[in-house]
Amino acid sequence: MTRFIVTIILLTLVSTAQAEFYMEVGIESGGDAIVVPNPGGINAGSGFKLALGTQNVVGENGERLTIALGYMFADSGDGVLFSEVSSYDFSTMTLDAIYTIGNDPHRFGIGGTYHIGPSYSDNVLPSTLDFDDALGLILQYTYTHNDGLQIGARLTSMDYEVSGSSVDASSFGIFLSF
Repeated sequence: MTRFIVTIILLTLVSTAQAEFYMEVGIESGGDAIVVPNPGGINAGSGFKLALGTQNVVGENGERLTIALGYMFADSGDGVLFSEVSSYDFSTMTLDAIYTIGNDPHRFGIGGTYHIGPSYSDNVLPSTLDFDDALGLILQYTYTHNDGLQIGARLTSMDYEVSGSSVDASSFGIFLSF
């Protein structure tokens, strides 16, 4: 685990002269229901995401490597959107590394995501579910607007595991990045 994180940090430092600041805001949806009996609950892999990182040009044809550390979360709030009977919170840190090809405005990417400490708590359950860290695959498409704003769609394939059980945490998301 430590070697993985050190490798990602070193990759981020490569070509720092060409590095651009990267910020992402998105929403993702999909995966299996974390707790089936809870109608107000959430599916694994669903939530709002905020991420910061760098985007480096790594090839002669404009290939880019984006490394971003993010936070994905979802909660039922104060019961306004969901039943007062059910209250839940989900959160995880994300570490994404995505290699993109193509000429602006259209870019296609493939990469990996590492979810660190996925955790779900619900007042229906007596305790919190702390999932194992998870590694997944990302496929994405981005369209770059003239002012540098990127609008994208992303497919993520991954599973969360806890106590020998597996939950599909695959998702589809849309995002804006700068």
